Amino acid sequence: MKKTYFRRIAILLIWLVLWQLASAAIRNKIIFVGPWETACALVSQVHTTEFWRTILSSFLRIAGGFLAAFLAGILAAALAGRYALLKEFLEPPVALLQSVPVASFVILALIWIGSENLSVLITLLVVFPVIYRNVLEGISQTDPKMLEMARVFRMKSRNRLWYIYRPALMPYLLAGSRISLGMAWKSGVAAEVIGVPDCSIGEKLYMAKIYLSTAELFAWTFVIIAVSRLFEWLFLSGLGLLSRDLGQRSGTDPGKKDRADGKNGYSERRRISPGWKVKTADKAGQPVHIGHIQKSYRDNPVLTGESLVLEPGGKYCLMGPSGQGKTTLLRLMMGLEDPDGGQITGITENRISTVFQEDRLCEYLDSVDNCRIVCGKQGFSADPESLCRALLGEEAVHRPVRELSGGMKRRAAIARALAVRSDLILMDEPFTGLDEDTKRRVIGIVSSHLRGRTLLVVTHQREDAELLEAQVLQLKRTDIIIHN
Repeated sequence: MKKTYFRRIAILLIWLVLWQLASAAIRNKIIFVGPWETACALVSQVHTTEFWRTILSSFLRIAGGFLAAFLAGILAAALAGRYALLKEFLEPPVALLQSVPVASFVILALIWIGSENLSVLITLLVVFPVIYRNVLEGISQTDPKMLEMARVFRMKSRNRLWYIYRPALMPYLLAGSRISLGMAWKSGVAAEVIGVPDCSIGEKLYMAKIYLSTAELFAWTFVIIAVSRLFEWLFLSGLGLLSRDLGQRSGTDPGKKDRADGKNGYSERRRISPGWKVKTADKAGQPVHIGHIQKSYRDNPVLTGESLVLEPGGKYCLMGPSGQGKTTLLRLMMGLEDPDGGQITGITENRISTVFQEDRLCEYLDSVDNCRIVCGKQGFSADPESLCRALLGEEAVHRPVRELSGGMKRRAAIARALAVRSDLILMDEPFTGLDEDTKRRVIGIVSSHLRGRTLLVVTHQREDAELLEAQVLQLKRTDIIIHN
Protein backbone atom coordinates (compact mmCIF):
# COMPACT_ATOMS: atom_id res chain seq x y z
CA MET A 1 0.00 0.00 0.00
CA LYS A 2 2.80 2.43 0.93
CA LYS A 3 4.72 1.58 -2.22
CA THR A 4 1.68 2.38 -4.36
CA TYR A 5 1.16 5.67 -2.53
CA PHE A 6 4.77 6.81 -2.96
CA ARG A 7 4.80 5.69 -6.60
CA ARG A 8 1.77 7.87 -7.35
CA ILE A 9 3.39 10.87 -5.68
CA ALA A 10 6.59 10.29 -7.65
CA ILE A 11 4.65 10.11 -10.93
CA LEU A 12 2.81 13.33 -10.09
CA LEU A 13 6.07 15.12 -9.30
CA ILE A 14 7.58 13.97 -12.59
CA TRP A 15 4.64 15.41 -14.51
CA LEU A 16 4.92 18.71 -12.61
CA VAL A 17 8.60 18.92 -13.48
CA LEU A 18 7.87 18.20 -17.14
CA TRP A 19 5.12 20.84 -17.08
CA GLN A 20 7.54 23.44 -15.62
CA LEU A 21 10.22 22.54 -18.15
CA ALA A 22 7.75 22.95 -21.02
CA SER A 23 6.78 26.37 -19.69
CA ALA A 24 10.43 27.40 -19.42
CA ALA A 25 11.06 26.24 -22.98
CA ILE A 26 8.09 28.15 -24.44
CA ARG A 27 8.87 31.37 -22.52
CA ASN A 28 5.51 32.98 -23.21
CA LYS A 29 3.17 33.50 -20.25
CA ILE A 30 0.25 34.31 -22.51
CA ILE A 31 0.47 31.05 -24.40
CA PHE A 32 1.57 28.73 -21.60
CA VAL A 33 2.52 28.93 -17.92
CA GLY A 34 4.00 26.38 -15.56
CA PRO A 35 2.84 25.00 -12.19
CA TRP A 36 4.80 27.66 -10.28
CA GLU A 37 2.99 30.57 -11.96
CA THR A 38 -0.33 28.75 -11.58
CA ALA A 39 0.29 28.17 -7.88
CA CYS A 40 1.22 31.82 -7.36
CA ALA A 41 -2.00 32.95 -9.08
CA LEU A 42 -4.01 30.57 -6.91
CA VAL A 43 -2.33 31.58 -3.65
CA SER A 44 -2.89 35.27 -4.41
CA GLN A 45 -6.66 34.68 -4.34
CA VAL A 46 -7.12 32.00 -1.69
CA HIS A 47 -7.12 34.46 1.20
CA THR A 48 -9.90 36.63 -0.32
CA THR A 49 -13.58 36.34 0.55
CA GLU A 50 -14.55 36.66 -3.10
CA PHE A 51 -12.57 33.54 -3.96
CA TRP A 52 -14.52 31.33 -1.56
CA ARG A 53 -17.83 33.02 -2.36
CA THR A 54 -17.25 32.30 -6.05
CA ILE A 55 -16.54 28.61 -5.37
CA LEU A 56 -19.58 28.29 -3.11
CA SER A 57 -21.86 29.99 -5.62
CA SER A 58 -20.84 27.72 -8.50
CA PHE A 59 -20.86 24.66 -6.25
CA LEU A 60 -24.44 25.29 -5.13
CA ARG A 61 -25.63 25.81 -8.70
CA ILE A 62 -23.96 22.75 -10.22
CA ALA A 63 -24.47 20.45 -7.24
CA GLY A 64 -28.10 21.56 -7.03
CA GLY A 65 -28.65 20.78 -10.70
CA PHE A 66 -27.00 17.40 -10.29
CA LEU A 67 -29.03 16.42 -7.23
CA ALA A 68 -32.27 17.55 -8.89
CA ALA A 69 -31.44 15.45 -11.97
CA PHE A 70 -30.44 12.50 -9.76
CA LEU A 71 -33.74 12.47 -7.87
CA ALA A 72 -35.82 13.19 -10.98
CA GLY A 73 -34.06 10.42 -12.90
CA ILE A 74 -34.73 7.87 -10.17
CA LEU A 75 -38.38 8.87 -9.84
CA ALA A 76 -39.00 8.89 -13.59
CA ALA A 77 -37.28 5.52 -14.02
CA ALA A 78 -39.30 4.00 -11.17
CA LEU A 79 -42.55 5.16 -12.77
CA ALA A 80 -41.43 4.10 -16.25
CA GLY A 81 -40.48 0.68 -14.90
CA ARG A 82 -43.97 0.33 -13.47
CA TYR A 83 -45.94 1.74 -16.40
CA ALA A 84 -44.90 0.65 -19.89
CA LEU A 85 -46.89 3.44 -21.54
CA LEU A 86 -44.99 6.08 -19.57
CA LYS A 87 -41.70 4.46 -20.58
CA GLU A 88 -42.64 4.79 -24.25
CA PHE A 89 -43.81 8.36 -23.67
CA LEU A 90 -40.51 9.39 -22.06
CA GLU A 91 -38.27 7.71 -24.64
CA PRO A 92 -38.32 10.52 -27.29
CA PRO A 93 -37.42 13.41 -24.93
CA VAL A 94 -34.74 11.33 -23.16
CA ALA A 95 -33.21 10.37 -26.52
CA LEU A 96 -33.35 14.02 -27.57
CA LEU A 97 -31.52 15.14 -24.43
CA GLN A 98 -28.78 12.59 -25.08
CA SER A 99 -28.24 13.48 -28.72
CA VAL A 100 -28.63 17.29 -28.88
CA PRO A 101 -25.28 19.10 -28.30
CA VAL A 102 -24.84 20.91 -24.99
CA ALA A 103 -24.13 24.15 -26.86
CA SER A 104 -27.66 24.09 -28.26
CA PHE A 105 -29.10 23.61 -24.78
CA VAL A 106 -27.03 26.49 -23.43
CA ILE A 107 -28.12 28.97 -26.09
CA LEU A 108 -31.81 28.09 -25.79
CA ALA A 109 -31.72 28.03 -21.99
CA LEU A 110 -29.95 31.38 -21.91
CA ILE A 111 -32.85 32.84 -23.86
CA TRP A 112 -35.46 31.14 -21.67
CA ILE A 113 -34.19 31.66 -18.11
CA GLY A 114 -31.23 34.05 -18.29
CA SER A 115 -27.71 33.54 -17.01
CA GLU A 116 -28.24 33.27 -13.25
CA ASN A 117 -29.69 29.73 -13.21
CA LEU A 118 -28.32 28.60 -16.55
CA SER A 119 -25.78 26.16 -15.08
CA VAL A 120 -28.48 24.58 -12.88
CA LEU A 121 -30.70 23.78 -15.85
CA ILE A 122 -27.88 22.62 -18.12
CA THR A 123 -26.50 20.30 -15.44
CA LEU A 124 -29.97 18.87 -14.89
CA LEU A 125 -30.55 18.27 -18.61
CA VAL A 126 -27.16 16.58 -19.06
CA VAL A 127 -27.34 14.35 -15.98
CA PHE A 128 -31.00 13.31 -16.10
CA PRO A 129 -30.79 10.92 -19.12
CA VAL A 130 -27.76 9.10 -17.67
CA ILE A 131 -29.38 8.50 -14.29
CA TYR A 132 -32.75 7.66 -15.85
CA ARG A 133 -31.38 5.03 -18.22
CA ASN A 134 -29.10 3.43 -15.64
CA VAL A 135 -31.84 3.18 -13.02
CA LEU A 136 -34.29 1.84 -15.59
CA GLU A 137 -31.77 -0.83 -16.60
CA GLY A 138 -31.23 -1.75 -12.94
CA ILE A 139 -34.97 -2.13 -12.42
CA SER A 140 -35.21 -4.37 -15.49
CA GLN A 141 -32.45 -6.58 -14.05
CA THR A 142 -34.34 -7.23 -10.80
CA ASP A 143 -34.84 -10.96 -10.36
CA PRO A 144 -38.47 -11.73 -11.32
CA LYS A 145 -38.41 -14.85 -9.18
CA MET A 146 -37.62 -12.77 -6.11
CA LEU A 147 -40.48 -10.45 -6.99
CA GLU A 148 -42.78 -13.47 -7.20
CA MET A 149 -41.59 -14.54 -3.76
CA ALA A 150 -42.38 -11.09 -2.39
CA ARG A 151 -45.82 -11.19 -3.94
CA VAL A 152 -46.70 -14.58 -2.46
CA PHE A 153 -45.48 -13.62 1.02
CA ARG A 154 -47.22 -10.22 0.70
CA MET A 155 -43.96 -8.51 1.45
CA LYS A 156 -44.19 -4.85 2.46
CA SER A 157 -43.47 -2.36 -0.32
CA ARG A 158 -40.59 -0.75 1.55
CA ASN A 159 -39.00 -4.18 2.10
CA ARG A 160 -39.34 -5.03 -1.60
CA LEU A 161 -37.63 -1.77 -2.47
CA TRP A 162 -34.80 -2.20 0.02
CA TYR A 163 -34.09 -5.93 -0.11
CA ILE A 164 -35.01 -6.88 -3.69
CA TYR A 165 -34.81 -3.82 -5.95
CA ARG A 166 -31.84 -2.18 -4.20
CA PRO A 167 -29.31 -5.03 -4.82
CA ALA A 168 -30.18 -5.06 -8.53
CA LEU A 169 -30.22 -1.29 -8.81
CA MET A 170 -27.09 -0.19 -6.93
CA PRO A 171 -24.41 -1.28 -9.47
CA TYR A 172 -26.18 0.65 -12.22
CA LEU A 173 -26.85 3.66 -10.01
CA LEU A 174 -23.22 3.83 -8.91
CA ALA A 175 -21.98 3.52 -12.50
CA GLY A 176 -24.40 6.17 -13.74
CA SER A 177 -23.42 8.50 -10.91
CA ARG A 178 -19.69 8.20 -11.68
CA ILE A 179 -20.31 9.05 -15.32
CA SER A 180 -22.72 11.91 -14.71
CA LEU A 181 -20.69 13.56 -11.93
CA GLY A 182 -17.89 14.44 -14.36
CA MET A 183 -20.37 15.49 -17.02
CA ALA A 184 -22.19 17.72 -14.52
CA TRP A 185 -19.15 19.86 -13.76
CA LYS A 186 -17.99 20.08 -17.36
CA SER A 187 -21.40 21.16 -18.63
CA GLY A 188 -22.15 23.37 -15.62
CA VAL A 189 -18.92 25.37 -15.88
CA ALA A 190 -19.33 25.60 -19.67
CA ALA A 191 -22.79 27.09 -19.11
CA GLU A 192 -21.31 29.62 -16.69
CA VAL A 193 -18.63 30.62 -19.20
CA ILE A 194 -21.34 31.32 -21.78
CA GLY A 195 -23.85 32.93 -19.43
CA VAL A 196 -21.23 34.67 -17.25
CA PRO A 197 -23.38 34.96 -14.10
CA ASP A 198 -22.01 37.16 -11.34
CA CYS A 199 -19.77 35.55 -8.74
CA SER A 200 -19.18 32.28 -10.59
CA ILE A 201 -16.20 30.22 -11.68
CA GLY A 202 -17.37 30.65 -15.27
CA GLU A 203 -17.11 34.42 -14.88
CA LYS A 204 -13.52 34.09 -13.59
CA LEU A 205 -12.58 31.90 -16.55
CA TYR A 206 -14.17 34.37 -18.97
CA MET A 207 -12.36 37.35 -17.42
CA ALA A 208 -9.05 35.44 -17.50
CA LYS A 209 -9.59 34.96 -21.21
CA ILE A 210 -10.44 38.64 -21.74
CA TYR A 211 -7.29 39.83 -19.93
CA LEU A 212 -5.10 37.04 -21.37
CA SER A 213 -4.25 35.88 -17.84
CA THR A 214 -3.26 32.29 -18.52
CA ALA A 215 -2.02 31.75 -14.95
CA GLU A 216 -5.47 32.63 -13.55
CA LEU A 217 -7.10 30.45 -16.20
CA PHE A 218 -4.99 27.47 -15.10
CA ALA A 219 -5.56 28.30 -11.42
CA TRP A 220 -9.36 28.29 -11.77
CA THR A 221 -9.17 25.11 -13.85
CA PHE A 222 -7.33 23.50 -10.96
CA VAL A 223 -10.09 24.74 -8.61
CA ILE A 224 -12.75 23.15 -10.84
CA ILE A 225 -10.91 19.81 -10.78
CA ALA A 226 -10.43 19.92 -7.00
CA VAL A 227 -14.01 20.90 -6.19
CA SER A 228 -15.52 18.39 -8.63
CA ARG A 229 -13.39 15.56 -7.24
CA LEU A 230 -14.34 16.52 -3.69
CA PHE A 231 -18.03 16.54 -4.59
CA GLU A 232 -17.65 13.22 -6.40
CA TRP A 233 -15.96 11.64 -3.37
CA LEU A 234 -18.58 12.95 -0.95
CA PHE A 235 -21.51 11.88 -3.11
CA LEU A 236 -20.20 8.42 -3.98
CA SER A 237 -19.23 7.79 -0.37
CA GLY A 238 -22.75 8.66 0.73
CA LEU A 239 -24.25 6.54 -2.04
CA GLY A 240 -21.91 3.70 -1.14
CA LEU A 241 -23.47 3.53 2.33
CA LEU A 242 -26.68 2.34 0.67
CA SER A 243 -24.86 -0.70 -0.71
CA ARG A 244 -22.49 -1.39 2.16
CA ASP A 245 -24.13 -4.65 3.24
CA LEU A 246 -24.27 -5.80 -0.41
CA GLY A 247 -20.49 -5.75 -0.83
CA GLN A 248 -20.74 -2.88 -3.34
CA ARG A 249 -18.84 0.30 -2.55
CA SER A 250 -17.45 3.16 -4.51
CA GLY A 251 -13.70 3.31 -4.44
CA THR A 252 -11.89 0.90 -2.15
CA ASP A 253 -12.01 -2.84 -1.67
CA PRO A 254 -15.61 -3.94 -1.07
CA GLY A 255 -16.19 -5.57 2.27
CA LYS A 256 -12.67 -4.87 3.53
CA LYS A 257 -13.86 -3.52 6.87
CA ASP A 258 -16.39 -6.32 7.22
CA ARG A 259 -13.72 -8.97 6.86
CA ALA A 260 -11.59 -7.31 9.48
CA ASP A 261 -14.27 -7.31 12.16
CA GLY A 262 -16.19 -9.95 14.05
CA LYS A 263 -15.56 -13.60 14.75
CA ASN A 264 -14.56 -16.03 12.01
CA GLY A 265 -14.23 -13.16 9.54
CA TYR A 266 -17.86 -12.10 9.79
CA SER A 267 -18.73 -8.61 10.90
CA GLU A 268 -21.29 -7.77 13.50
CA ARG A 269 -23.77 -6.38 10.97
CA ARG A 270 -26.62 -4.12 11.91
CA ARG A 271 -29.48 -6.42 12.69
CA ILE A 272 -32.80 -5.86 10.99
CA SER A 273 -35.18 -4.36 13.52
CA PRO A 274 -37.31 -7.26 14.79
CA GLY A 275 -40.67 -5.46 14.92
CA TRP A 276 -42.48 -8.79 15.08
CA LYS A 277 -44.35 -10.98 17.51
CA VAL A 278 -44.99 -14.69 17.58
CA LYS A 279 -48.73 -15.17 17.40
CA THR A 280 -50.78 -18.27 17.90
CA ALA A 281 -53.37 -19.19 15.30
CA ASP A 282 -56.58 -17.27 15.83
CA LYS A 283 -58.72 -19.54 13.67
CA ALA A 284 -58.38 -22.37 11.20
CA GLY A 285 -57.87 -21.55 7.55
CA GLN A 286 -60.55 -21.96 4.92
CA PRO A 287 -60.88 -25.07 2.72
CA VAL A 288 -59.40 -24.71 -0.75
CA HIS A 289 -61.50 -25.94 -3.67
CA ILE A 290 -59.83 -26.55 -7.03
CA GLY A 291 -62.52 -27.20 -9.60
CA HIS A 292 -61.82 -28.55 -13.09
CA ILE A 293 -58.72 -26.42 -13.45
CA GLN A 294 -57.17 -26.06 -16.91
CA LYS A 295 -53.88 -24.56 -18.03
CA SER A 296 -51.97 -24.68 -21.31
CA TYR A 297 -48.72 -23.19 -22.56
CA ARG A 298 -48.52 -22.50 -26.31
CA ASP A 299 -51.39 -24.88 -26.97
CA ASN A 300 -49.66 -27.58 -24.91
CA PRO A 301 -52.11 -28.70 -22.20
CA VAL A 302 -50.57 -29.06 -18.75
CA LEU A 303 -53.65 -29.22 -16.52
CA THR A 304 -56.80 -30.65 -18.08
CA GLY A 305 -59.70 -30.35 -15.70
CA GLU A 306 -58.22 -31.53 -12.38
CA SER A 307 -60.26 -31.08 -9.20
CA LEU A 308 -59.17 -31.14 -5.57
CA VAL A 309 -60.26 -30.12 -2.08
CA LEU A 310 -57.76 -29.24 0.66
CA GLU A 311 -59.33 -29.35 4.11
CA PRO A 312 -58.05 -26.98 6.83
CA GLY A 313 -55.25 -28.53 8.82
CA GLY A 314 -54.74 -31.37 6.33
CA LYS A 315 -51.40 -32.68 5.13
CA TYR A 316 -51.14 -33.60 1.46
CA CYS A 317 -48.37 -34.79 -0.87
CA LEU A 318 -48.94 -34.17 -4.56
CA MET A 319 -47.13 -36.74 -6.69
CA GLY A 320 -46.85 -37.56 -10.35
CA PRO A 321 -44.37 -37.75 -13.24
CA SER A 322 -42.36 -34.70 -14.23
CA GLY A 323 -44.18 -32.38 -16.60
CA GLN A 324 -47.63 -33.29 -15.33
CA GLY A 325 -48.41 -29.84 -13.93
CA LYS A 326 -47.58 -30.09 -10.23
CA THR A 327 -45.56 -26.87 -10.09
CA THR A 328 -48.08 -25.19 -12.40
CA LEU A 329 -50.87 -26.07 -9.98
CA LEU A 330 -48.92 -24.50 -7.11
CA ARG A 331 -48.31 -21.34 -9.14
CA LEU A 332 -52.04 -21.10 -9.85
CA MET A 333 -52.76 -21.47 -6.15
CA MET A 334 -50.21 -18.75 -5.32
CA GLY A 335 -51.90 -16.38 -7.77
CA LEU A 336 -48.78 -16.08 -9.92
CA GLU A 337 -50.66 -17.28 -13.00
CA ASP A 338 -54.29 -17.38 -14.09
CA PRO A 339 -56.02 -20.61 -15.14
CA ASP A 340 -57.43 -21.00 -18.65
CA GLY A 341 -60.52 -22.69 -17.24
CA GLY A 342 -62.03 -23.82 -13.97
CA GLN A 343 -61.62 -21.99 -10.69
CA ILE A 344 -59.81 -22.01 -7.37
CA THR A 345 -61.74 -20.82 -4.34
CA GLY A 346 -60.64 -20.31 -0.75
CA ILE A 347 -57.18 -19.02 -1.65
CA THR A 348 -57.81 -15.33 -1.03
CA GLU A 349 -59.17 -16.18 2.43
CA ASN A 350 -55.95 -17.98 3.34
CA ARG A 351 -52.53 -16.49 4.10
CA ILE A 352 -49.92 -18.39 2.09
CA SER A 353 -46.28 -19.17 2.74
CA THR A 354 -44.23 -21.27 0.38
CA VAL A 355 -41.03 -23.07 -0.54
CA PHE A 356 -40.42 -22.66 -4.27
CA GLN A 357 -38.49 -25.07 -6.47
CA GLU A 358 -35.63 -22.58 -6.16
CA ASP A 359 -34.60 -21.21 -2.78
CA ARG A 360 -35.36 -17.56 -3.71
CA LEU A 361 -33.46 -16.10 -0.76
CA CYS A 362 -31.75 -12.73 -0.39
CA GLU A 363 -28.19 -13.99 -0.70
CA TYR A 364 -26.51 -11.21 1.27
CA LEU A 365 -28.77 -11.66 4.32
CA ASP A 366 -28.62 -14.50 6.82
CA SER A 367 -31.39 -17.06 7.24
CA VAL A 368 -33.03 -15.23 10.15
CA ASP A 369 -33.21 -11.93 8.28
CA ASN A 370 -34.64 -13.74 5.27
CA CYS A 371 -37.51 -14.72 7.54
CA ARG A 372 -37.89 -11.27 9.03
CA ILE A 373 -38.08 -9.29 5.80
CA VAL A 374 -41.17 -11.19 4.60
CA CYS A 375 -43.01 -10.66 7.87
CA GLY A 376 -46.04 -8.48 7.35
CA LYS A 377 -48.81 -7.52 9.71
CA GLN A 378 -49.60 -11.20 10.27
CA GLY A 379 -46.45 -11.71 12.35
CA PHE A 380 -44.75 -15.07 12.92
CA SER A 381 -46.01 -18.44 14.00
CA ALA A 382 -42.60 -19.32 15.47
CA ASP A 383 -39.46 -17.52 16.58
CA PRO A 384 -37.44 -17.36 13.33
CA GLU A 385 -34.08 -17.42 15.09
CA SER A 386 -34.92 -20.56 17.08
CA LEU A 387 -36.37 -22.20 13.99
CA CYS A 388 -33.31 -21.41 11.85
CA ARG A 389 -31.04 -22.65 14.60
CA ALA A 390 -32.94 -25.94 14.74
CA LEU A 391 -32.85 -26.40 10.96
CA LEU A 392 -29.37 -25.11 10.12
CA GLY A 393 -27.33 -25.37 13.30
CA GLU A 394 -25.81 -22.68 15.48
CA GLU A 395 -22.78 -22.02 13.26
CA ALA A 396 -24.84 -21.21 10.15
CA VAL A 397 -27.69 -19.12 11.56
CA HIS A 398 -26.07 -15.71 11.12
CA ARG A 399 -23.90 -16.41 8.10
CA PRO A 400 -24.94 -14.74 4.81
CA VAL A 401 -26.98 -17.17 2.74
CA ARG A 402 -24.53 -16.91 -0.16
CA GLU A 403 -21.94 -18.67 2.03
CA LEU A 404 -24.19 -21.65 2.82
CA SER A 405 -24.28 -24.98 1.04
CA GLY A 406 -27.19 -25.92 -1.23
CA GLY A 407 -28.76 -28.09 1.45
CA MET A 408 -28.51 -25.32 4.05
CA LYS A 409 -30.11 -22.83 1.67
CA ARG A 410 -32.95 -25.27 1.19
CA ARG A 411 -33.45 -25.50 4.93
CA ALA A 412 -33.37 -21.71 5.21
CA ALA A 413 -36.20 -21.54 2.65
CA ILE A 414 -38.15 -24.11 4.69
CA ALA A 415 -37.56 -22.08 7.86
CA ARG A 416 -38.97 -18.98 6.17
CA ALA A 417 -42.14 -20.80 5.09
CA LEU A 418 -42.68 -22.23 8.57
CA ALA A 419 -41.81 -19.08 10.51
CA VAL A 420 -44.29 -16.76 8.78
CA ARG A 421 -47.79 -16.91 10.19
CA SER A 422 -49.97 -18.44 7.48
CA ASP A 423 -52.95 -20.72 6.91
CA LEU A 424 -51.65 -22.66 3.91
CA ILE A 425 -48.08 -23.82 3.28
CA LEU A 426 -47.12 -24.82 -0.25
CA MET A 427 -43.81 -26.64 -0.74
CA ASP A 428 -42.35 -27.58 -4.12
CA GLU A 429 -39.88 -30.45 -3.66
CA PRO A 430 -38.59 -28.92 -0.41
CA PHE A 431 -36.35 -31.83 0.60
CA THR A 432 -34.28 -31.96 -2.61
CA GLY A 433 -30.56 -32.15 -1.87
CA LEU A 434 -30.94 -33.35 1.72
CA ASP A 435 -29.38 -36.61 2.86
CA GLU A 436 -31.66 -39.18 4.50
CA ASP A 437 -30.83 -38.34 8.12
CA THR A 438 -31.16 -34.61 7.54
CA LYS A 439 -34.41 -35.09 5.63
CA ARG A 440 -35.95 -37.10 8.46
CA ARG A 441 -34.94 -34.46 10.99
CA VAL A 442 -36.26 -31.61 8.81
CA ILE A 443 -39.57 -33.39 8.18
CA GLY A 444 -39.95 -33.84 11.91
CA ILE A 445 -39.45 -30.10 12.43
CA VAL A 446 -41.92 -29.31 9.64
CA SER A 447 -44.58 -31.55 11.21
CA SER A 448 -44.09 -30.05 14.66
CA HIS A 449 -44.40 -26.48 13.37
CA LEU A 450 -47.56 -26.83 11.27
CA ARG A 451 -49.79 -25.98 14.22
CA GLY A 452 -53.05 -26.63 12.44
CA ARG A 453 -52.01 -25.17 9.11
CA THR A 454 -52.77 -26.86 5.81
CA LEU A 455 -49.71 -28.34 4.07
CA LEU A 456 -49.40 -29.27 0.40
CA VAL A 457 -46.03 -30.74 -0.66
CA VAL A 458 -45.00 -31.57 -4.22
CA THR A 459 -42.62 -34.52 -4.15
CA HIS A 460 -41.43 -37.49 -6.16
CA GLN A 461 -40.66 -39.57 -3.07
CA ARG A 462 -43.44 -41.60 -1.46
CA GLU A 463 -41.22 -41.84 1.61
CA ASP A 464 -41.75 -38.11 2.15
CA ALA A 465 -45.50 -38.65 2.40
CA GLU A 466 -45.00 -41.50 4.85
CA LEU A 467 -42.73 -39.46 7.10
CA LEU A 468 -45.15 -36.52 6.98
CA GLU A 469 -48.11 -38.86 7.50
CA ALA A 470 -49.72 -37.04 4.61
CA GLN A 471 -52.46 -37.98 2.21
CA VAL A 472 -51.07 -38.77 -1.27
CA LEU A 473 -52.62 -37.05 -4.27
CA GLN A 474 -51.59 -38.66 -7.55
CA LEU A 475 -51.73 -36.17 -10.42
CA LYS A 476 -52.92 -37.63 -13.73
CA ARG A 477 -53.87 -36.03 -17.03
CA THR A 478 -57.59 -36.56 -16.41
CA ASP A 479 -57.94 -35.99 -12.66
CA ILE A 480 -56.31 -36.10 -9.25
CA ILE A 481 -56.54 -39.52 -7.66
CA ILE A 482 -56.53 -39.64 -3.86
CA HIS A 483 -54.65 -42.46 -2.14
CA ASN A 484 -55.24 -42.91 1.58
